[in-house]
Amino acid sequence: MAQHARVYLRLRERCTSLKVILFVALLSLSFTPTPALSQASGIIESAKPAEQVTIRPNVQLVEDNSYFRVSRLEFGQGATAAIEQHDHDCVLIALGEGLTLASRKASIPETLKFGDVRFLPRGAAPEIANARNASSQLILGELKHHWDAEVRTCLDPGNCARPIRMGDAEIGTTTTLFTNGFITGYQHRLDRGGSLSSSYFSAKGKDHLLLVALTDLNADFEGVRQALHPGQTYTSDASMIEVDAEKAEVRWVVIRMLIPKP
Repeated sequence: MAQHARVYLRLRERCTSLKVILFVALLSLSFTPTPALSQASGIIESAKPAEQVTIRPNVQLVEDNSYFRVSRLEFGQGATAAIEQHDHDCVLIALGEGLTLASRKASIPETLKFGDVRFLPRGAAPEIANARNASSQLILGELKHHWDAEVRTCLDPGNCARPIRMGDAEIGTTTTLFTNGFITGYQHRLDRGGSLSSSYFSAKGKDHLLLVALTDLNADFEGVRQALHPGQTYTSDASMIEVDAEKAEVRWVVIRMLIPKP
């Protein structure tokens, strides 16, 4: 009997030891923080990724008539936007540095410089992003009339520019950016002291104009004088525009829409 009692006591002690070990192991697991690295399995339980915050540009409607719908978009640092074309062809004019343009036909995003002008056909699905630390602006001009004729873009500005002359002196340049005979984009540069009178009369129909100032400038739209600052826009049906560069070099963009006679 004494021998059986000793065996019983040893078995009881072993069972008690196993219970203590099991209790300690469970206790250590209950206090393991999450997410944690499990030393036994080697599995890392990762935290949920932080939600991405999309920064949208500030949009201001500046012109809206039967021919053009014009908006100014201001992109703060990190701002992005898919441009809504409303089934229109559109023109983009960069008023700052560092904006990138992506579209369906572009294999890689294009970085725009101040004064760059781009024609985008309807359905291009353009996307604009600003990766700079400073804000940057963009003019979006939606063209409310469409023609199926292909818009041809000038790939080499040197071949599409013509000099502006005063006598024998060259005082500026006019560059044709794109055209299909109905929609034409021009960029003008005029040296200090120069003057340019541009005729937009056409026997084929009526021209409607969108002017975007890239510098301070004074313009006369058939007797209606306008003092414009960089980034300001003006729409007109005038057939003649006169711009003076009295104090400094001036630059501006004109989008010309020709509505043919019925």
